[in-house]
Amino acid sequence: MKKILMIAAALLLTVAANAKVVEKTFTVRGHCGMCKNRIETAAKGFDGVQSAAYDLKAQRLTLTYETRQVKPNQVLKAIAAMGYDAGKFTAPQEAYDRLEACCRYREIPEVNEHGHHGEGEGHHHAE
Repeated sequence: MKKILMIAAALLLTVAANAKVVEKTFTVRGHCGMCKNRIETAAKGFDGVQSAAYDLKAQRLTLTYETRQVKPNQVLKAIAAMGYDAGKFTAPQEAYDRLEACCRYREIPEVNEHGHHGEGEGHHHAE
């Protein structure tokens, strides 16, 4: 029994040693505080995501996650399925169409042309 416990402990230490926490940033399109809340909540819903912070003005999602549990593409696909273009994944039109009117970033010239907001935008619907 003692030998089994030692082997189990060694395996756990090996797994822990291979675990790595990284921080990466991805482009995600959104427009308002409601978008920010939805994007961050979706990302944080994945086991292994330690933090998710969306910078609305920069259109960037910064994820801190454990590499053995999380594949960033899975997180980005889930966000795209909600209606937000995320990384290399374009939101399906039907998902985009379900967004609230204030969240429809494709229809906002400042976001479309420059990839970011003008001064003072993006503060409505903050939660």
